[in-house]
Amino acid sequence: MIKINKIPKVYGFAGLGVLVLIIAFVFWPSTLTYDTAEVESIPFNMEVIGEGEVQALKYEQILIPELLKRRELRIWDVKITNLIGEGTKVKKGDFVASLDPSGVEDRIRKSLEKIDEYENTLESAILDSTIVLMEKREDIVNTLDNLEECKIRVEQSKYESRATQRQANIALEKAQLDINTKKRNYEKETQRQKVKISRANKRLNSEREVQGLLQALKKQLRVVSPSSGMVVYGKSWRGNKIKVNDHVGPWMPLIATIPDLNSLVSEVIVKEIDIAKVQIGQKVRIVIDAFPDDLFDGEIKNIANIGQPIKGAGMNGFKVIVELETKGKKILPSMTTTNNIVIASFEKELVVPRMAVFTEGDTQIVFKKKGTSVVKQVIQTGGENETHIRIVSGLQNGDQVLLSRPKSFQEETLM
Repeated sequence: MIKINKIPKVYGFAGLGVLVLIIAFVFWPSTLTYDTAEVESIPFNMEVIGEGEVQALKYEQILIPELLKRRELRIWDVKITNLIGEGTKVKKGDFVASLDPSGVEDRIRKSLEKIDEYENTLESAILDSTIVLMEKREDIVNTLDNLEECKIRVEQSKYESRATQRQANIALEKAQLDINTKKRNYEKETQRQKVKISRANKRLNSEREVQGLLQALKKQLRVVSPSSGMVVYGKSWRGNKIKVNDHVGPWMPLIATIPDLNSLVSEVIVKEIDIAKVQIGQKVRIVIDAFPDDLFDGEIKNIANIGQPIKGAGMNGFKVIVELETKGKKILPSMTTTNNIVIASFEKELVVPRMAVFTEGDTQIVFKKKGTSVVKQVIQTGGENETHIRIVSGLQNGDQVLLSRPKSFQEETLM
């Protein structure tokens, strides 16, 4: 006979409790593991967000020496060898940058060689002219002697036959034509030699002028500030700030600026997909990275008509100028900004967090709690900002929505 021990009641109740917990865990709505948010009716602003930086509308440029822009000097770029620190306060005439003199010195040397060459060319032209014209004059003198002899023969032929007289007159006519031709040729040759000498002299004087400009330029390679203020580095054509060892020249003359700190704006790049929503006069809420705890007000004053590529974004952006209220803070050019452009404002609208809204094809949905279950709810939206999306239909105030897609609906989607 087998003896069966009875299980104490206390253990029986414990086992029943464990079973209930297992059943609850298996069949209890999955929402227990998901964060939720409540649909709220609150003031709502639709916004476009753009990154930017503080710039000055008014500023004085610090440029390369004007002589560097002269085409006849043929110096197309020069390297920056020294540059004052950005943000340094300077007075008019203070040092800002120094430019590498090696290129200028090389041009001075080549110019001196050309001057020697042109001087020799001019001397040769003058000597050649003297010799050629001397020969022409001697030829004219000889022709004049021949003309006088022909005149004597004509005079002497009066007492001879008509044939002899005719021959003498023909010889005289030929001598007269010859002398006229030689005089014209002499005048032409004189003019030609003058032009030749003039051209040689012009090249020489032109190169001497270039030499003078180069010598003057060499003294101007120490760039000074045109006025008092704070130095802000200029930007290259690639958008990078100018630095030591960068090259500047007629194609890129800007070295730095002296900004007017009373004309500061936030220069924003707005993506092409958002630019149609942006208009002059719209209000802007601005966060400056240097003052993370402060919120600055702004207003759009200008929108560029032509876009430019946004580095690393694969799309174009449009430059938007936002007037900035500094609130007495020490805001400086080149400080980075985040600009929230308010494109629409509502006193009270139903909103949900952005992460609660999902897209299936062309339809927007949320996962709404309904009692102890979760249902998929189709919604219509009407704009968004950095944190929330405006609900036009599909939800009511107080509804609870999930902030992530439930696993059961993920599995359903994959089937």
